[in-house]
Amino acid sequence: MRILVVCGAGASSTFVAQRVRHAAQAHGLAYSAFAGTEQSLPIDLDSADVVLVGPHMSHAIETIERDAAARGTAVVLLPGDIFQDLDGSRTLELVRAARPAAPPADPAQSTTPTPTENTTQTERSPMPAISRTVHIGSSHGLHARPAKLFAQAAKDAGIPVTIAKGSGAPVNAASILGVIALGVEHGDYVTLTADGERADDVLDQLSELLTTDHDAE
Repeated sequence: MRILVVCGAGASSTFVAQRVRHAAQAHGLAYSAFAGTEQSLPIDLDSADVVLVGPHMSHAIETIERDAAARGTAVVLLPGDIFQDLDGSRTLELVRAARPAAPPADPAQSTTPTPTENTTQTERSPMPAISRTVHIGSSHGLHARPAKLFAQAAKDAGIPVTIAKGSGAPVNAASILGVIALGVEHGDYVTLTADGERADDVLDQLSELLTTDHDAE
């Protein structure tokens, strides 16, 4: 489950994303959460299963719901006191209510696959997300040009990828605005996380982009 938090103010969305991510981990749920902005929302929606919208953005909720519906993404307008949810448990319940887990299969209706069905464990179980930490090689950090190259490569990868600086909340790696907003400098370490098939190959490609000094070209 990929959760996008858009609260307008960067700090607020970052806090909510961190808290709901920690709450999901405490419950053993493989959820990821990243912060976005109203400006980056059209791009970030492509990588989200659920969008949590800050209470002060209620004026834009109809537009957000319309754009999200076209992508099959659920939208939750957060209540006004959501920032008091310090452990993220209440926010997590809102997410789970918006996208409830599929009910367990009825044993009476289940069938055992035969060899001809060619059903593998990989097909039955989702691929776990993997992460990689790399240092930034560009002499001036992730400014406009290297950030654009990186974000475009992440978008072309075709699977969800996030990037986080230090212990900060991850953002959608395909969003150039989100990447630049991280304020990543030369020598900083960032963590990339990819979810889906080919994740290793995608992280290899993106890691090479980040460790290369594009300012020397």
